[in-house]
Amino acid sequence: MPLISRFYALALCLALASCSSKEELKTEQYFAEGFQLYTAYCANCHQANGEGLSNLYPPLKGAETLNNKDLITCIIRNGMSDTIMVNGKEFSRPMPGNPKLTDIELAEIVTYVTIKWGKDSTFTSIETVQNSLLDCHQGQN
Repeated sequence: MPLISRFYALALCLALASCSSKEELKTEQYFAEGFQLYTAYCANCHQANGEGLSNLYPPLKGAETLNNKDLITCIIRNGMSDTIMVNGKEFSRPMPGNPKLTDIELAEIVTYVTIKWGKDSTFTSIETVQNSLLDCHQGQN
């Protein structure tokens, strides 16, 4: 293969390799940031592997709740004191909210847990989080 053809082939390969969509890049960024935030704020109870802690704290892994981003967002921000059924087990220990987390931080945590242990494959937008928070505030009034 002539040198000029190799150059164009290499350039084409590099161009294609760097063509990740904005959505893919944002998903990767939110997932990575969400991992850090989950480790700092959530893993102590729900554990790094998402399996929870015995009968005290519910697992996230396999939880139906992960299919409802609105609910997850509200629980993370506002906490929860109700009894919850996860994977056939009841959990009644209250979960404190994290009201100091910003909307972007909430979006990143929700992205991480829904991709890692749920059925999602893309990032959770800040707008989704903001709408979820509006809905849960209206539901509390």
